[in-house]
Amino acid sequence: MGASKHPGLRLLHIRDEIDDIGASLRGVTFAQFQESFVLRRAVERAVQIVSEAAKSLPRELLTQHPDAPWNAIIGIGNILRHEYQSIDEARMWEIATVHFVQLRPVVEAMLAAVEDGDAG
Repeated sequence: MGASKHPGLRLLHIRDEIDDIGASLRGVTFAQFQESFVLRRAVERAVQIVSEAAKSLPRELLTQHPDAPWNAIIGIGNILRHEYQSIDEARMWEIATVHFVQLRPVVEAMLAAVEDGDAG
């Protein structure tokens, strides 16, 4: 398996995107987010990276951690790539400020499992 496809690295990519967007949005209101082209694009790109990284994770690893909506996470990447004209700012905000927060502990558990050799 190539290094870029290793589940542990992909999980680190997901965790890092969650952390970086969380830091970038700390203290930012939804109105400020809407007004900022840079923040909106940063969130869209982070969501796309999380989606792409999740798509590369082994199916058996995803099924061992059903607390995350993996199909939705993977599917949003298609919307960002192919239906970019219909991106909903409120949905992106919700993903970045609510769903990413909920996803982080799942990713941490998956990282622990991969590091222990239990999955992937």
